[in-house]
Amino acid sequence: MGRGLDLSPRKKSEVKTLLLHTSHSQRKIAELAGVSKSVVNKIKINLDQDQPLSPKRKGKCGRKRITTPRSDRKIRDICLQNRKKSAGLLTQMVQESGIQVSKRTVQRRLAEEGLTGHRPAKKPRLTEAMKKKRLAWAREHRLMSVEDWSKVCFSDESTFEILADKSNFVRRRPGEKFHPDCIVERVKHPVKIMVWSVISAKGVGRLYIVQGTMRQDQYKQVLDTRLLPQLREWFPEGEEFMFMHDSAPCHKARSVTKFLADHNIPVLPWPGNSPDMNPIENLWEITKAEIAKEMITTKVKLIEKLINVWHHNPKIKESAKQCIESMPRRIKALIQAKGNVTKY
Repeated sequence: MGRGLDLSPRKKSEVKTLLLHTSHSQRKIAELAGVSKSVVNKIKINLDQDQPLSPKRKGKCGRKRITTPRSDRKIRDICLQNRKKSAGLLTQMVQESGIQVSKRTVQRRLAEEGLTGHRPAKKPRLTEAMKKKRLAWAREHRLMSVEDWSKVCFSDESTFEILADKSNFVRRRPGEKFHPDCIVERVKHPVKIMVWSVISAKGVGRLYIVQGTMRQDQYKQVLDTRLLPQLREWFPEGEEFMFMHDSAPCHKARSVTKFLADHNIPVLPWPGNSPDMNPIENLWEITKAEIAKEMITTKVKLIEKLINVWHHNPKIKESAKQCIESMPRRIKALIQAKGNVTKY
C-alpha cells in the first residue's frame, strides 16, 4: 500500500493529548482520532524518547506536496490510457477518480514523468496484412549494404500548396486572439501543385509538375522525359542500378510495366504504405519547410521557389546522400517493429 498524507500538526497534538491525559488504549485513541494504530504507536515512541513529533526539515522547504506517491501513479496511468486528451480533460478524469488537484498540478506531475505535450507524428494506418508484407520485404532486403542501396533511384510524388501554414500552436497574450501574427489564414480552395522527382546517392533528379491527376499516360511521359535522361546522366557507362516507385495505380499499370521492361529498367519490389522506407519523403519535408519560410501567394511563385530549393539548396543534396545511407538502419528498424511504423 502506498504512503498516505502526512498528519497535520493539529491531529498530532490531538493524539498527543489523548496519550498524555487519558488512560485509553492505543487502539481506542486511534479510533477516537481517526488515525491508524501504527500512527499512535509512532507518536508514543517519540514522546517516550523525548523526540519532536514533526521531523526537522532542512532549508526553505516550501509547501508540502498535495499528492501522494500513489496518487502520482494514478495521474500517470490516467494519462497513459488517454494520451491524446488535453490537460483540462485529464484533470477532470483525475478528479472523477477521487484525486482533488488542479490542472497545473496535473501538468507538473506529468512533466515529472516526462509526459509532456507534443504534436502527434502522422503515419499511415497499417493493417495486419500490410505489416506482414512490410516485414517480409524488410527481411528479404536486410543484407543489402549501403553500396547496394546507393544504386537505387527512389522516386515519388508530393503535393505543395500556397499559404500552407500548418501551425497547431501560437504564443499570445490575453486579448491577442485575433492579432495578425496569431491567426492561421485559410483560403477556400488553396492552390496546389503535385510534383514528381527522383533521387539517388548522386543527388536529386529533374522535377516534373504534374498536370491534374497523375494517370498512366502522363506517368509514361514523366518516365520518358525525366527519368530516362536522368538515368543516362547518372549511369553513363551502363552501371548497374534499380528504379523504385511505390504501388500507386498509375505506377502498376500494364503499359507502365511494359515501358520499363522495354527500356531495360529493373524495378525494386516495394511494399505498400511504406513512405518511411522511401528516403525521398525526407527531402520533400525539408523542401516544404524551406518553402514555408516565405509567404507565397501565387502558383508561379510557388513553382519558382520549389525549383530553386530542390536544385540549389545545399541541404537537399547533402540530405539525399545521408538518407540513402540510412537504408540499412531503416530496414533494421522495420524488422524490430515487426512491420509496424518506424521513426523514419
